[in-house]
Amino acid sequence: MTKRLDLPLPMVEESEGRPRAFHWRGRRIVVSEILDHWEEAGCWWQGEQARRVYRVQAVGGAIYELHHQPPAGWRLYRSYD
Repeated sequence: MTKRLDLPLPMVEESEGRPRAFHWRGRRIVVSEILDHWEEAGCWWQGEQARRVYRVQAVGGAIYELHHQPPAGWRLYRSYD
């Protein structure tokens, strides 16, 4: 089951543009593996830029989907149970 969250992530630690850790609910969540990544086109007719999407596995096994869209930044889009 997945939960759509679509929440801003003000603190994301990156390495070479990829997420390595993020802070959510007062915790630091460390990414153990990037399971998949892709680029989605934004709503170009509204001036929205493309976004990078990362499906990551955290230490402990939880899976999250993170979106990065400049200049807005990072968002925690989805959590997988």
